[in-house]
Amino acid sequence: MKKMLVLLISLLVASSAMAVLDGDADMLGIYFDENADVNCLTGVLPYAQLPAYVIMTNPTADFIGGFEYGYTIDGEGMVLLTTLPGNSIDVGQPGNHIVGLGSPMATSEATVLVSMNVMYMSTTMGPLSFTLHGSNPSSINPALPTILYGDGQLMTLGTSTLPGTVTALINGVCEEVVDTEATSLEGLKSLYR
Repeated sequence: MKKMLVLLISLLVASSAMAVLDGDADMLGIYFDENADVNCLTGVLPYAQLPAYVIMTNPTADFIGGFEYGYTIDGEGMVLLTTLPGNSIDVGQPGNHIVGLGSPMATSEATVLVSMNVMYMSTTMGPLSFTLHGSNPSSINPALPTILYGDGQLMTLGTSTLPGTVTALINGVCEEVVDTEATSLEGLKSLYR
């Protein structure tokens, strides 16, 4: 009986550790792990280099042929290196990625589109925030993060937080990266009005 209980608890912990932070379909976020579990870090020391990932979560497309989005960084830090999927080309300017893939890329629950090496540079341990938005220029109007299906159709993606708000955060108030509309009492009450 004890073995069964230990097995059951370990399965529950393992399954919750593998779940993405945002459960909605076709969302885009910046995370500090490849499983889309962590979008806020605290206690990061000055001049630390950290991995960050732009991840599409719970895609409805089985394959994609490209993607586009823009991002801004607010605070003392910079992206040192950006890694794209193999055989891809990025025609975007700094802060914008407009990426065509050489061959369709299969998707999963947490599909890593871009890997970044970020340097946190605040000597006062101030916050460093990331915000996602549409690319400039954009394939659609209004500009929103977008994917290209394997068949050439465009589809917009939502962002893991409210549009224009902080998507990922280092050394800040982690509650800032929670979709407050979806988690507040007012947001819950609005579902039943």
